Amino acid sequence: MRVLGQFSAEVAGRPVDLGAPLQRAVIARLVCAGGHVVSTDRFLDDLWQGRPPPKALGALRVYVSNLRRVLEPDRAPRTPATVLVSAPPGYLLQLDTDAVDAWRFPRLMNAAVAFLNDGEPAKALHTVDTALSLWRGPAFAEFAHDDWAAPEASRLAELRAMAVEYRAEAGLALGCHAEIVPELERHVAAHPLRENAVRLLALAYYRSGRQAEALAALRTTRAMLADELGVDLGPALRGLEVDILTHSDALGVPEAGSAPARLTAPPAAPPAAPPAAPPAAPPAGPPSQMIGRTVELGRLASAAGEAERGFRVAWLGGDPGAGKSTLADALLRQLGDEGWQVAVGRCPETLGGVPPAWAWREVLRSLFVVQPPSRELEVRLGPLLTADSPQVGQFWLAQAVGDYLETAPGPLLLVLEDVHRADDATLQLLRHLAARLADIPVLVLLTHRPAEASDDLVAARAALAVQAAEDVTLQGLGEDDVHRLLLERSGMEVDADTTRTVTERTGGNPLFVAETARLLATEGASAAHSLPPGVRDLIRRRIARLPATAQTTLRNSAVMGRDADVDVLVAVQDADEETVLAGLEAGVLAGLLTEPSPGRVRFTHVLVRETLYEDISRLRRTRLHARVLAALERVRPGDVGALGYHALAAATTATAGAAAEYAGRAAAQASGVYAHREAVTLLEGALDASTSEPSPWTTSGWICCAVWSPRGRARAT
Repeated sequence: MRVLGQFSAEVAGRPVDLGAPLQRAVIARLVCAGGHVVSTDRFLDDLWQGRPPPKALGALRVYVSNLRRVLEPDRAPRTPATVLVSAPPGYLLQLDTDAVDAWRFPRLMNAAVAFLNDGEPAKALHTVDTALSLWRGPAFAEFAHDDWAAPEASRLAELRAMAVEYRAEAGLALGCHAEIVPELERHVAAHPLRENAVRLLALAYYRSGRQAEALAALRTTRAMLADELGVDLGPALRGLEVDILTHSDALGVPEAGSAPARLTAPPAAPPAAPPAAPPAAPPAGPPSQMIGRTVELGRLASAAGEAERGFRVAWLGGDPGAGKSTLADALLRQLGDEGWQVAVGRCPETLGGVPPAWAWREVLRSLFVVQPPSRELEVRLGPLLTADSPQVGQFWLAQAVGDYLETAPGPLLLVLEDVHRADDATLQLLRHLAARLADIPVLVLLTHRPAEASDDLVAARAALAVQAAEDVTLQGLGEDDVHRLLLERSGMEVDADTTRTVTERTGGNPLFVAETARLLATEGASAAHSLPPGVRDLIRRRIARLPATAQTTLRNSAVMGRDADVDVLVAVQDADEETVLAGLEAGVLAGLLTEPSPGRVRFTHVLVRETLYEDISRLRRTRLHARVLAALERVRPGDVGALGYHALAAATTATAGAAAEYAGRAAAQASGVYAHREAVTLLEGALDASTSEPSPWTTSGWICCAVWSPRGRARAT
C-alpha cells in the first residue's frame, strides 16, 4: 500500500485496481487508522461527510467485498479474509508494518534517530534516505479534501520535515557541510518558522565558509518571527548567533585538510500524479529566491548607484508580510556580490530595557567582524557598544561612528530594519551621519511600516529629504507571482481559479499567500478559502494597536461585508459621526481599509474582514445584523439585496416573518437579472426563516409565487 503520494496498491508485485473513489477511500481510511479498527458508523460519517444516504451501509459492504477480492485474489470462497478483516464494530487492515509506506516511514525514522544517538551518522544517513525515498508526493494526496485524512496527512508531513533535518544532522556529523546547503535552503524556504531547520542551515553555511549568509539566515528568521508571532529567536538560535560572531570553537568546524565523507544526493521523489498529468516541480534553484519585486529591486539598485557618489538613504515601506526583509536580503546579496560591504541592524519591537541606538550597535558589530576598528576608535565607540547611554557626548560619539565608517575599503550598504520603531538616538545618529559622510559611498536602506510611523520618524524623513535617493512602497503581488509563490511553497500545481481566489483574499501579501500555501499542501484546494492561523494572529495584532473606538467601528464594518456604506455605518454605531469617521481614518492609516469611492470603505483583504467577523460572538453578530437592517431601512430602503441578507442573518423566532419577506424580495430581484444561484440561496434562507413563524403560509405562499412567476424560475445552473 502506498499513500505517500498517489494512492496505489500492489499484490504479488503487480499493481491492482482499487476501484471507484469511495471504494478507494475505504481502504485509504483503514490505512489512516494505522492497523486499528474503524467502526461502520465512523466509515459512514467519514465517507459521506456526516450525511450518509439511506443505503450507505449496504454500499460500504459492497466496497469491502470488492476490495477483498482485489487484495486476496487467491483466497478460497467462504474462507475468512486475512487482509481487510471484519472486527467488531467494523473493519481493520491487517498488514505488516513494512507493507504500508505510511507505516514503514515512522519506523525508519525511529531507527535513524537511534543511529544518530549512537554516534553512527553514516547508518543514520542511509536509513533517512531510505525513508525519504518512500515519498512520491503529499501524503493522502487523493483525499486532501476529506476531514478524516487531514490530521494524519499533517502528522506525516511533519515527520517528513523532521526527516530532512535528521538527514542534515547526519551530513553535518560526516563533514558534508557544503553538500547539504541546497537541500536545507529549499527546506527552510518551505518551512521558514522551523527554528531547528534554520539552525542547521546557518551552521552549514558557517562551516562552509559562508559566515555572512549564516548571519543573514538568522536575521531573516528573527524578522519573520517578530512580524508573524511577536517573539524573538529561541535560545538555540540566539546562542548560535553569538557563537558565529565570536567564532566559537563550539561550532565544531573540521580541521583543515580533513576529508569529509561523501554525501550522495537526497533520494528523488517521483511525481504524485499519473504520468499523463504530473504535478509541476518546484523551480530550479533555492526556493528562498525572491518572487516578483524585480522592478522594486531595480529601483533600489539605482539608489545604490547614486550612493557611489555620496551618502544616500532609500526608504522601503510596506505592511507586515509585504516582503520588505526579503527584498532587503536580495539587495544585500546583489551588492555583496559586487564588492560592497554590507551590515544590518534591527530596531527591536519592545524598547523597554533595550539600550538606545540598538540598530547601530548591530550594524557596527557586524562590520567589526570583517574590519576591526583601531584601538583608538574602539575606545571612542565604547559607549555605543556597551550598556552605557550614548546620550552623553552624543555628537562626539556620532563623530566616532563616522570616522570608523570612513575607513571602509569600499562602498557600504547599511540596512536598518523596522525604523518605525526606532528610538530618538537611532534617528539622531542617522541624521548626523548623513551630514558627516556626505561624500562617502554609503547607502542606508530603511525598512518601515508606513501605517506605524512615529512623529520622530516623520521628522527624520523630512530632514533627510535631500539625501533620499528612492522611496519604495510594496504593494501586493500580482496573480502570476502569487501562482509562483503558491507552487513553490505548496509543492503542488494550483489552478487559475484557486490562484485568483488566493490573490483576492490575501491582496497579494506574500506572507498571507505563503501561509495559505502551507494549508494547500496539507488540505488541498479547499484551503484557498480558509484563514491560516498565523495570518489571523498577525491581523489581530494590527487591529489591537488601534484605539478601542476604531476597533468597534471596524467590527461594525465587518458585519456589513467587505464594503461598507459610511452613512449606514454612522446610523449603526452608537456614537457620533466624528467618532465613526475617526475610526475609519485609523483603519485606513493602518492599511486595513481603503476608500474605493466617496462615502464607502473597503477592507484591504478579505482575510481582514473575516478575522474581525469571526471574532464576534454569534449572539452579538445577530444583534449587529439587526442594527444594520434597521439602519438600512432608514438610510437605504431601496437596497433590497442588503436588506435581504441582513434580515436573514438577524432572524430570530420573533422576526422570522419579516426576514422571510425581505429575503423573498431580494430573491425576486436576483431572479429578475438572471442571478439564479443567488436567488436560490436567498429563497432557501427565506423558507428556513418562514418555518420558524407560527403562521408561515402567507409568506411561504408569496415565496412560491416568486419562484414560479413569469419572470423566470430561479434555478441553479
